[in-house]
Amino acid sequence: MTSDAGHRCRACGCALRRGHPGVLCDPCARAARSYGQCPVPDGFYDTPALRAALATYDFGPVFRAVRLQAALSQEELGLMVGLNQSRVSAVERGEHRLRDVAVISRVAAALGIPAPLLGFPTSPAGSVNGQEVSWVDRRDFFTAVTAITLGAGLHPELQRLDALLPTRSDPPPPRRIGAADVKAVEETTAAFRLSDYRHGGGLSRAAAVAQLGYVLTLQDIRCSEPVRAQLLLATADLAMTAAWMTYDVEQHDAARRLWMIALDTARRADHPRSTDLTVILLLDLAHQALHLHRPDEALRLVQLSAATATSRTYPVSAGTRSYIAATTAWCHAALGHPEPCHRALGEAHQAYADTDPAAAPPWAVHVIPAELTAQHGHAFFLLARTQPQYAHAAIEHLRDAVDGFGPTYARSRAVNLPGLSSSYFRVGELTTAVTIGHEALTEISSLSSQRAYARLKTLAESAEPFQHNADVAELRGRIHHALVTAA
Repeated sequence: MTSDAGHRCRACGCALRRGHPGVLCDPCARAARSYGQCPVPDGFYDTPALRAALATYDFGPVFRAVRLQAALSQEELGLMVGLNQSRVSAVERGEHRLRDVAVISRVAAALGIPAPLLGFPTSPAGSVNGQEVSWVDRRDFFTAVTAITLGAGLHPELQRLDALLPTRSDPPPPRRIGAADVKAVEETTAAFRLSDYRHGGGLSRAAAVAQLGYVLTLQDIRCSEPVRAQLLLATADLAMTAAWMTYDVEQHDAARRLWMIALDTARRADHPRSTDLTVILLLDLAHQALHLHRPDEALRLVQLSAATATSRTYPVSAGTRSYIAATTAWCHAALGHPEPCHRALGEAHQAYADTDPAAAPPWAVHVIPAELTAQHGHAFFLLARTQPQYAHAAIEHLRDAVDGFGPTYARSRAVNLPGLSSSYFRVGELTTAVTIGHEALTEISSLSSQRAYARLKTLAESAEPFQHNADVAELRGRIHHALVTAA
């Protein structure tokens, strides 16, 4: 067949004969005309073989069955589902698997595959018009978290969360691991956590995520059952640390994915501390929701954490029970509910009185008196937005908190200074407010924490009513410059 130079089908790339009309070859043109029309009848996918293939996202048998039913070539099918012929061929031969949710949603829509057969609701909550929705905005997020927490089945997209992780070129994992190997993972996580506390998440986040990628490959390696339980717990703790660091640099979707990996791994660990870690993970997600100004979502997560703490075989620590109550108070404060906020604060104090700091698990070492006081102070700060009488209580608690955080918790001290300064603005003590505001700006600027800069925005808003004051105007100018520089 002769062809014009460079005259090729825009869909499949095959050479077109001389004088061929249009830009598509005949097969692609036929497929294009049928694009958007389901190529198979209702009930086509109800056979056991196709249902089993779809349950495991094995589209090879599906593609072959559809092509046989509709008399389509690989090029024609590819045009319908948005894949090139070579990729369709690789899928059919079992050499390539479709894992991206956006691609799967597009294929399902084009071929009329019922969403429940792929583990999605009738209208997939994870996609809109074939485009993946961020985990931060997904309608089924809480359902997925609940399913993972309660062990009610693997959420379909957990199989694709490893797409978050960077491409690895690590050496092959060992054939067998022991307690010393798990200890090494725990020590690495402790170093990442310390870096996060002192400097913010930005400096070590990428290294923590990369380390997690390698550690995840160890889960199926031969080891004793006690070692496996400890490995799963250590892996979940590492994933949580990577999630927190990712959240600290305001990469919220990636952080939420990492927290979900941590939740699923902790759930599978038959370990005395697995419940404690699971509860802390849910509280981390609630913390993120509060930061994103979603107090209703945060309260649901805290309620799930409280239910988990009382329904598992293994108990949680007193410090974790205290942290549940403190976060509950923060949620009610954000919703403007003073009564339940006060009750929760009382429960937090009561539970903390029973804590043994020396026995705290590594993920709860930050729940020190200063942290609990800071939670209380921030709750009063939130209440004071609509009920100014709480500003004095916010000052009292936040002042004690920032004085109680030592160098190890430099970020915790820094992120609480803006609230303290804002509270002084609310009671009209401008000189003190400005002094602490400059201190907050200096300390936050030394961190690698984008989240901390969000607190500076709130401080600038609190100072705005007093911008006629020269000192206040100077502080707001410095904050504006820091925000622009950090962006």
